[in-house]
Amino acid sequence: MDATDYKPSPATLGRLQQVRFVAVVGPTAVGKTTLIREAMKREPSIHLVLNNTSRAPRPDEKEGVDYRFETRAAMEKRIEKGEYVQVAPSLFGDLYATAADDYPIEGTDVLPVLADAMPMFRALPFQDIRCVFLVPPDWKTWQKRIAKHKFSPEKLASRMQEARRSLEFALTDTDLHYVISRDVESATDDFVVVIMQRPYSAALQDDQANARMIIRELLAQMQN
Repeated sequence: MDATDYKPSPATLGRLQQVRFVAVVGPTAVGKTTLIREAMKREPSIHLVLNNTSRAPRPDEKEGVDYRFETRAAMEKRIEKGEYVQVAPSLFGDLYATAADDYPIEGTDVLPVLADAMPMFRALPFQDIRCVFLVPPDWKTWQKRIAKHKFSPEKLASRMQEARRSLEFALTDTDLHYVISRDVESATDDFVVVIMQRPYSAALQDDQANARMIIRELLAQMQN
C-alpha cells in the first residue's frame, strides 16, 4: 500500500492528543539514533518511540529495545485495521510503522523520521509536535560516517537519494530546529536543549544559520 494513504483508527488517534512529540530528521549516517540514546541517558523524561519493522533483526539488535520485530504479513493485517499511528514510506524495501502504545503520554516522545513522512506526522493530533533536523558538520566527515556503515552499492544509492530529499526538505521547511552533529558530546548538549525547549546558547542560535549554509554545501557536493 501507499503509506500516504494510510489512516489510523479513531482509537489510535485519540491517544495522541496527550502526546508531546519530537521528530528527528536528517540524512543517513548523521547519528539520529545515537543522539536520541545519549539524550535519554541525560533526561529520563525523553522516550524513544520504537518502530515496528518487517525486517529481520541485526546481530546487535534486541526485541523491545531497538525495534519491535514482526512478520510482513502481521504488519499488513495491522495496517488494514488502522492499529498503527503511521506507516513510513517503504523506501528501503521493509515496512516500518509505530503503534499507539509505544507513544508514552508522560514526558517527550522522540522518533527518527524520514523527511518524506513529515507531512503525515504533522497531520496527526499530537498535543505538541516539533521537528529537529540533524546536520553533519561537513562533507568529508559525513562521507567517513557513511563509509563505516558498509552499505551495499544498491543500499548506498537508495540512502543517498533519500539524503538528498532530506537535505532539500531542510532548506524549504519553515518550522525546523537545527543541530549540527560535530561530535556526540556537543551535539547531545544542543539536542537536549532543543527537545526540552530550553533557552538557546549564543552558539546554538548561530548554528540555526550555520546549518543552512552547510546543507547548501552538501547539496552542491552531491551534484558533483
